[in-house]
Formats: sequence, structure tokens, C-alpha cells
Amino acid sequence: MSHLIPLGDTGWSVWRDVVLRSAGFPAAGLDRFAAPGVAAAADAVLAGEGSTDLFGKALGVAFLESSVVAGEIAADPLLREAVTWQNPDMLVALDGLLRTDPAVRNVRRRKRESSLLRYWQRYCGKAETIGFFGPVCWGVFDPAHPGVQFRPGAGLVARRQVVFEAWALIEYADRLADDLAVRRWWAPMRQPHLTVEERRLRWPLHPPIELTATEARLLAACDGRTPAVELARRLHAEGLVHRADDGYLLLDRWVDRGQLSWGANLPISPDAERVLAERIAAIGDDTVRAGATAGFDRLRAARDTVAAAAGDPDRLVTALAGLSAEFTAVTGRPATRHRGQMYAGRTVCYEDSARDLEFRLGATVLDALAAPLAVVLQAARWLTAEIGAGVTTLLSELHDELAVDGPVRLADIWSLAQGTLVAPHGPIATAAADLTERWARLFGLRDLPAGCVELRLSAADLAGQVHAVFPADRPGWPSARLHNPDVQIAAASPEALDRGEFLLVLGELHPAAIAFDSAVLSMFHPDPATLRADLDTDLGPARLRVLWPESFPRRTTRTTYGLTGPTDRELGIDTARGADVDRLVAATAVTVGYDGDELVAVLPDGVRWPLVEVFAQLLGALLLDAFKLLDPAPHTPRITIDRLVVARRTWRTTVGACGLAGHPDESTRYLAVRRWRAADDLPERVFVKVGTEVKPCYVDLTGPLYAQSLCAMVDAAARTGPDVPLVVTELLPAPADAWVPDAAGRGHVSELRLQITDPATYRGVDPASHRGADPTTVRGAK
Repeated sequence: MSHLIPLGDTGWSVWRDVVLRSAGFPAAGLDRFAAPGVAAAADAVLAGEGSTDLFGKALGVAFLESSVVAGEIAADPLLREAVTWQNPDMLVALDGLLRTDPAVRNVRRRKRESSLLRYWQRYCGKAETIGFFGPVCWGVFDPAHPGVQFRPGAGLVARRQVVFEAWALIEYADRLADDLAVRRWWAPMRQPHLTVEERRLRWPLHPPIELTATEARLLAACDGRTPAVELARRLHAEGLVHRADDGYLLLDRWVDRGQLSWGANLPISPDAERVLAERIAAIGDDTVRAGATAGFDRLRAARDTVAAAAGDPDRLVTALAGLSAEFTAVTGRPATRHRGQMYAGRTVCYEDSARDLEFRLGATVLDALAAPLAVVLQAARWLTAEIGAGVTTLLSELHDELAVDGPVRLADIWSLAQGTLVAPHGPIATAAADLTERWARLFGLRDLPAGCVELRLSAADLAGQVHAVFPADRPGWPSARLHNPDVQIAAASPEALDRGEFLLVLGELHPAAIAFDSAVLSMFHPDPATLRADLDTDLGPARLRVLWPESFPRRTTRTTYGLTGPTDRELGIDTARGADVDRLVAATAVTVGYDGDELVAVLPDGVRWPLVEVFAQLLGALLLDAFKLLDPAPHTPRITIDRLVVARRTWRTTVGACGLAGHPDESTRYLAVRRWRAADDLPERVFVKVGTEVKPCYVDLTGPLYAQSLCAMVDAAARTGPDVPLVVTELLPAPADAWVPDAAGRGHVSELRLQITDPATYRGVDPASHRGADPTTVRGAK
């Protein structure tokens, strides 16, 4: 059976496998802090028709009711467990809410309520993949059946996995490596982008470093396989150092210079635990190995205690505290990073989970999705083609400039290209700006009447126009065949979905992305090997994996590669941890030249890759936020193609212009929010993204606590400056249309993450090929 299902007669295909991401708490929880009655009273006051006394009394009652609800939520064991995983310090605030009188809303209680609200809106309103409160669920598309087959299990999650954060194990390994008695058994390694050629060390954008015979011998042997004790023995046996210990001193010198790493070399991935176990087992001294094992066993035992505490927030608090204490005891270092931050918190371990749910989506959804999504996918193809052409031009210019001085190394081109790729007038920004302008032309946005709320379009009418507006017949690089749209379904229940009573909503589309190739998703697939086989069918049997430096923002233990295959290679482009020495290719060892008219990267074994494909993973990361349909206008309407909403209704302003900053008390803040809502004709339930915040927050504009939280965010942003952007987006789907039920029948916010395959393939050199003559340094050279 093919892994691809045709999207109607569009030519595009969707993978049979599909991921359902969902919130861990019911969507109805979003309404627990709503207060439509006080909103009506405030609106009457603002219209000059209501009593300020009645409004004041209604607001006081609403605050009291909200404060009582906050206490109830603070006592919820599931909420406490979720918060414990993310930020155990928040438990102090929750306990404070339980100890104090809801009627006495002093400054401290108000801050605690606001903090609780920030977590609550996330747990109820966002389909994120994190812990048991954002479980993963794999299902399938099944066009042989018209409707949906849906079987929720008895619990929320069917499987939990507690994994060490790689940074924590790296800290422990580094602590072990402080002792030469341990470190000498581990293999030193050149930084992954460096190569030794005879008596020269090559590094990017600089002349080679001249080496002595001893240095050259040593650095060439630092391959990440040979332990230091063996390297030192060889140097001594060959007469290159007076004593074996001098070999260690020489290694330390090159480590200090940043050219070598000498430690456990753990990957930033869930495999870090396995690799560390192997490194410890390789210690050849029984006593030293026993000491390293003892500390590692303490960490593992404490982690297992955390895993066993699942479902019991009090036990979990104790277990996590125990793990933190053990971590500090064996490393001497703090057990947290980015302490207290909602989205950036990193403790010693994390939990991911699989939802207790089986589902199959049938032809009804696929048929409704096919034609309108194909319109968007044509634009995605065009975007990759434009960016591919622009990047190719940039790389050709850099290559030809470098070629004047001799053979061109990939490391030099990679380093020089970075700044231009992300520049405001670089190929990505230029193509993205052109994309929104072309969408405006396709949709006729410039001709819409003022105040247009929704633009309804027909996929049949757009089908011919979209190819003229976005003319591209192939993707811009080989792996740009794959795209990842996130699609939400607005339906009251699975039964309503079966009846065809639904609306589709496009959340985001990630062009040239392979979302399924992710550790956090692939670990819960029933057969990850089939996912990799399907990927090979679409893109070929080999992938070129970039080994990202630790500073790369999208590289984490959870989001690293999840579908690595036996023929994949790993490209070292900078200083980094965790190189797989059996797959590694240093960028300084890769040459770049022309194969006909196309630039290719040639690996030391002669395998060729289109140069633009070498940059594919970087381009995919930069494109995550580049696919924008609409200009940042003050107001843009909802845009619907057939039954697919491709753009939600959106408002844009600044913290200085919105009128929400600088209000002295809760009453004036609430009135300011109601005034702003009326002036901009906002819905009552929205998502708000303040420019100083990491992600948007759900806000019910009737709710007094929501209003206070919103004004507090605006006040904080205003301290940065009045021009900080504030973007408001309509809530769609609404909580009543959260169609994914739990065992109790309560709907949960969800989205489908799809993988789409372009029927067209890249026109150029095949990835991982050996064909063609030796590439030339300059176009046309012999």
C-alpha cells in the first residue's frame, strides 16, 4: 500500500500517516473566566447608558467569582502536575491561592491569579506537543471510508516517556571529564568542521594553520574513536613526546585553542543517555569506571522515580526535587536552566506522551481539503522555487569570487552565505515579501471595501489564476517537495464531522519541512522504520544532516532528527557536540564546483549533492516563519476558500496605540479593554500576540482576569517602547467546535499535522549521486 493518498485530482498527495496534536485540558476551560454580564455593564457605561455603580458592583462580583474559580483550578491535581513539569516554583503561587481568601484580592493574590491564567489558557487553548498536557497521537487518512472512526481510550494518555535533557547529561559527563583518570579513556576529536591535510589544519575563512609533525600526527589521529590513552601511548612510542603524559598536555593545548573537543561527545538528542552509558562502559580502569557508573546510576534511579510518579502531583514534586538534588550532588551544578520561564524552562528531564486515542479520517475531510489546499501548495512551491533561485545565485557569486584563489571549500561558502540569507534584502525576505504581494493580487485584497469581515472564494475560480500568479512547475531544491500544513477542524463532535458539518482552518504551513522527522513525534509512531522508508520513497535513500552548533535556536533534545537512516551523512559546519563519527563529513573537506551549470558539493568519497540541497535544512528553518499570506495591515479579513479558512481575521496595532497601557486600577483597565474591543470591532474571544512575548495568549475580553493579564503584558511591553507590535487574531475554531473528545465526552483543542508531497521533482543533479565528470572550479573550465 502506498504511503501517499491523492488530494483529489490536484496532483498533490498527502501522507497516509497524520499526527493529531491536542491540548491536555478540555476546551471548555477557556470559558471559566468569562464574564459576559459585567462586559455588558461596562459597555453600557462606555455608551453613556449605564450606571457606574452597577458596573462597579458587577465587576466586584465577577472578580470574586473568578478568584474562586482560580482557587478551584489551583487545587486540580492535573493542573498541578502539568505546572510541576514546567515550573515547580509556580506551585508556591498555587498554594498561595488555596491558603488565602478569594475576597481579599491584594497585590500578591492578583499576581498569582494572573500567573495561573497564563498556564491555564495554554493548557486548554493550544494544541502543543509537550508532556501529558499536549500528547502526541498518530492516526491515518483512509479514503475508503467517508467519515471518521474515533475511539478514545479510558485515560488521556496511553504511554509516557521520561527522558533526560541532553544538557543535563552533558553537564554530568563534563564533570566526569574534569578528572583525567576518566577523560583519558575518552576519544578526543577535531571540531566537526575541521580537517587535517598533511601538516595543515583547515578551518573556515582563514589560511590553514601550519602544524609541527607531532601536532599533525596527533590531530589527524583525533578521530572521535581512539581514546586519549591510546593516542598518548602512540606518540610516546613513536618518539614524538618524551612522556605519555606530555600527549595529554598537547591535547589540552588544542582543546584550549578551540580546535579539539575531548569529552563524552554526547548528542543533543534522546540518545544522549545511551551514548553516555557506552562512554562510561569504555573506561578501562575498573575503579574509575565504577565511580562514573555510580553517579550515572544515581541519576537514572532518580529519573525512574520521576517516571513512576506520573499522575500523582505530590509524588512528582518530591521525585523531581530528588532528581534535582542528585543532579547537583553528582555535578556540583544547578539543576535548571532558564529558570521560571514558561516556554524556555529546561529541567533535568522532560516528559512526552502519546494520547490514548485511535482515529481514522475518511474521504469527507480529504475531499473538502484537496482543492483549496492545492491553491496554497502552489504558492508554497513557487516560494521554494524563488528562494532556490535566489540562493543559487548568491552561492554562485560567492563561489566564483572564492574560486579566484583556488579550489572552493564548502565551509567558506557556508560561513559567508549566512548573513545574506537572513538579511532584510536577502533571497528569503525578498521572496516572502513578493509572496504576500502576489496573494493580495490573487485575492483582490487591494480592492476590498473598508471593514470587510470575510472574503469567500472558490477553489475552482482560483485554480487557473494561481498558476499565473505563482508560476512554478517544480520545487526549488530536492527536499522542497515536502510541506507541512497544520489544519484544524471546527466541528461540534466526531458525529458532526461524519455528517459533513465542519469547517477546516489552516493554522500554519511550513514549506520545505519534514515535520515527521522529529524525535518527539517519531518515537510514538507504531513503526518509525516505515516512516523512514516512506521518506526514502519521496526523497531518495540518503539524507545530508547538518550537525547544528549548540547555539542554534531550533536544536533541542526533543526536536532533533528522528528518522536517521543507514546511508545518511552528517555535515559538520561549526563547533558542535555529538558528532556521529561514522557519518561525519567536515565542511572543510567538501569541495564545491560546477557540474554543468549547477553548483554541487563533492564529499571526500566523491558523492555529490546539489549545493542548494546542502543548505536545505537551514532554509527550512528560516522558512518556518516566512510563509505569510497577508501584509501586516491594521485589519485583514478572514479568507475562506471553499471550506478551508486560509487566513483568520486579524487586527494589528501597537502597545502605544491600543490604549491599554498605564491604567492605575482594575476598573479602568477593564473599561480600557472594553473600549478597545468596541473601537476595533474585536470578537470577544481572541488570541493576542504582544511583540515582547514568545507566543500568543488566549484572551476572553469579557473576563476581568483576562483583561488584567492583557493590560499587564501591554504595560510591560510599553516599557520597551510604544511601537512594540500587538496582533489580535480571531479564535477559530471556537471551544464549542473542539471535536476531539476524551473518554468523558469533553472536547479538546486539536490540530492535524500533515505531510504533503509535491508531484513534481527538482530539476538538477540528484542528491547523493556519483554521476558526471569531475566538477569544475569555474563555469566552463576544462
